Amino acid sequence: MGENRVGAWSWIPCLYFLEGLPNTVVMTVSVLFYTSLGMSATSVAALTSALYLPWVIKPFWSPLVDTVSTKRKWILACALAFALAFFALSISPFSENWAMLSIAGFWFLGISSATFDIAADGFYMLALSTQNQAFFVGIRSSFYRLSMIFGNGGLLYIAGFAGGKFGGEKWGWATAFFVCAIVSLIGFFWFSKFLPSPENLAAARKSPSLNEFFACFKKFFLRRGILLMMCYILFYRFAESQLCKIMPIFLKAEISEGGLGLSLETIGVIHGVVAPIALFGGGILGGFLISKFGLEKCIVPMAFAMNLPNLLYLFLAVYLPQNLFFIGGCVFAEQFGYGLGFSSYMMYLIFASKGEFKTAFYAICTGFMALGLQLPGAVSGYLKDSFGFVGFFEIAMLATLVSFFATFCALKTLKDGGK
Repeated sequence: MGENRVGAWSWIPCLYFLEGLPNTVVMTVSVLFYTSLGMSATSVAALTSALYLPWVIKPFWSPLVDTVSTKRKWILACALAFALAFFALSISPFSENWAMLSIAGFWFLGISSATFDIAADGFYMLALSTQNQAFFVGIRSSFYRLSMIFGNGGLLYIAGFAGGKFGGEKWGWATAFFVCAIVSLIGFFWFSKFLPSPENLAAARKSPSLNEFFACFKKFFLRRGILLMMCYILFYRFAESQLCKIMPIFLKAEISEGGLGLSLETIGVIHGVVAPIALFGGGILGGFLISKFGLEKCIVPMAFAMNLPNLLYLFLAVYLPQNLFFIGGCVFAEQFGYGLGFSSYMMYLIFASKGEFKTAFYAICTGFMALGLQLPGAVSGYLKDSFGFVGFFEIAMLATLVSFFATFCALKTLKDGGK
């Protein structure tokens, strides 16, 4: 077991860093990429929200990853796919059909990333004993978050810096995506050397059959209180899912267009330093409060903590302050509240996953979690283009009422004990 743990240090950090990078690029960086190249907010929000689809339907092809070939081979194949997708994205700004090429690149990246998630998490459970899984859970989370910081912060800074050095944002994005392609290739060669081969893994676990897979779905949707649970999972982040699409656009848009006019480098610092620190702090505090007082007592206050700081964006849109410390402070407060509110959300997913098939139930929940982000986010750009930034943030505040309704649906199931 000691050798198992020592050897795991050679692949777990790299595995979860590479897992987080394409996810971050598809979910967040794509918004600023298309905005920088002149696409309207309506098109950006609809297009980038559609990119969530692989994570929505991920549970449906997880049996394929479980039963065809080995998870090690899936990981290697996906790492190569990442490199190809990032290379396509790096040349897309210079193509006459840049929109189609970039869309294809992001879609290929999203499908590969969702598949990589399945294979990596399955490999983690297969390669490590239960004790070592518990030991490394914090390590894997930390490197996943590091990749998010690199994607949301480092890549944006690289894009802004390279764009200034080489003569335009097209060169900046080409450089940023090329760096990602190199990182993916390094990951491929690293995994080829250090990922344990199937014969060296712990005793193999039986993969679920298709009949068992569909039985999981049937049992999940026949549970008592499932409609209330689904209401919370789908609509708790109803307001936040719209904000997360428009907030980067708002930060970058020129002052004459109602935005704050920040550079990509500045947005990179805000996204890569300020926001992660706040999100991490809110998550830590949220976990502590839930462990001390229980989810039932925390879920409503944490819904307020997640939604009320959205008023800060409305304030920024009305007054358009230019003090970077003030703007950073507003983003910090909003992200800290989001960290608190998301803690209760993730704990509720665990609660909703109770039963005979905990892992499968959790996968179903995360699929609907992604759907809850995709659908409201798709219309957010249309709302911004129709009503402007101020009008959009006013609508987003009204949307928080849906989040509160969903929270009280969840509270009802908690009081009933999920029976």
